[in-house]
Amino acid sequence: MADVIDLKEYFSVRFFKRGILCGYCSRLTRGRVYDSGEAIVCTECGGPMLELESDQFNDNLTIIFDPED
Repeated sequence: MADVIDLKEYFSVRFFKRGILCGYCSRLTRGRVYDSGEAIVCTECGGPMLELESDQFNDNLTIIFDPED
C-alpha cells in the first residue's frame, strides 16, 4: 500500500511510482495531481490521464490501481 501524504504541504505531487505511457502524447510520465485539482495530468503534454468531478461522489473516494506488468 502506498504512503498517504497531506497535499496541503505540496503544490502538486507525482501520481504513479514508475513512468507509464500517456494516451495523448505516447511519452512516459509519472502523472501529476495538483492541489484542489480533479485530474491526474501528464507531466509531458498536460493532457488528462484521469478526470474526476466532485459531484460524482459524496464524501470520500478510494481509487485502487492494479498496474499492468
